[in-house]
Amino acid sequence: MSPRQSARSERIKGPAYAFWERVTNAQHKRGWTQIQLQEHSGVDRTTLYRMKSAKPLADTVLALADALGIDHDEALQLAGLLTRESPPESSEPAGPVLEDEETEELLAQLPPRRRAILEQIRDAERDRVQRIRAQAEAEVSEAEKRFAELVRLEIEESDNS
Repeated sequence: MSPRQSARSERIKGPAYAFWERVTNAQHKRGWTQIQLQEHSGVDRTTLYRMKSAKPLADTVLALADALGIDHDEALQLAGLLTRESPPESSEPAGPVLEDEETEELLAQLPPRRRAILEQIRDAERDRVQRIRAQAEAEVSEAEKRFAELVRLEIEESDNS
């Protein structure tokens, strides 16, 4: 493969590419054709192909996981829909992120299994937002320290002039 082809190949890999590879490997281990995978999972060929370059819906991931015997958490993680990173250091709530009354009402209407999966995704997103906030606060603090040092240096330089 030429460097140009390799670069193009890297560009088309989407956030769920690892899950797509896992599905493809499991499909081949079972000796299934693309049509058989579609029949067992209920997921059409176009949707399967799009997983190479786009994030799939949780329903799609779970349908494929069920058909191929892949653990749900593993499938959701590989698809980029659920993260298992260390929890944020701060115990403060993330705030109104991904939470509003209408969404909560809709969530309550879902079957328990699907609701639990979506709640895991929401919790992971809340954790991600908390990490982003903590990082932003650390960067602001560092920027303030650098600016204060710059001011001190300017004052020293003007005193020496």
